[in-house]
This record gives sequence, C-alpha cells and structure tokens, in this order.
Amino acid sequence: GSLTNIFSLPVMVLAGYGICFGSLICCLEINISFIRQPIASNFGFLYNPFYRLIFYVLMGMVAWSFGTLLGIVASGALMALSLINTYVLCRYPGYKAALKEASDEEEKRLKRGANRAAR
Repeated sequence: GSLTNIFSLPVMVLAGYGICFGSLICCLEINISFIRQPIASNFGFLYNPFYRLIFYVLMGMVAWSFGTLLGIVASGALMALSLINTYVLCRYPGYKAALKEASDEEEKRLKRGANRAAR
C-alpha cells in the first residue's frame, strides 16, 4: 500500500533532499549574520539569480517526483516562486542589499534589547 511506498529507499532519499534544500532556503532567507557567512561561502551560487532559478526548479522536480497531489501542488508553487524570485532579483538589483541592511538593523536592535534584559 501507500505506507510501504513512504518507507521505500528512493522516497526517503528524495524526502531527505527536500528537507535539506528547504532548510537551506529558509536559512538563506532568514538572513542572520552568523548563518549568512557559511551559506555565502558554501552555497554562493544561491546569490546569483540564474543559479537560484535552477536550484528552485530542481526543488520543484524533487517535489514533483513524489507523484502525490501535495507534491504536484508544491512543485507548482516552487515553479511560480522561482519565476517571481528571479524577476524580483533581476528587476531590482538593490533588493538583496536592502534586505541585508534591514536584517542587520533588526539584529542590532534585538541584541540591545537582550543586553538590557540581562542587566
């Protein structure tokens, strides 16, 4: 049945890839300074709009390969996201810099608040 399909080795490997790829994108988009540096040095291709498009398409293909309704919906959402993300990054080149600046300011504000609370 369907339960034995979930525990098959190919499905488990694809699920592992999906979890790792999704975690990588989450960490990239959170944009916290101590996470940003390792991602930039190990996954620098994600800072190029074309390579990020290819990565999102790969994620969509992994989701599609599950063959379930949820996988197909997730694949469609990832394909739409890849096109929108690429358009924004190409059309507005200062977008990532503005996000980084806002993230840095928020991180400083949180550290000040934590230092005040520790006193």
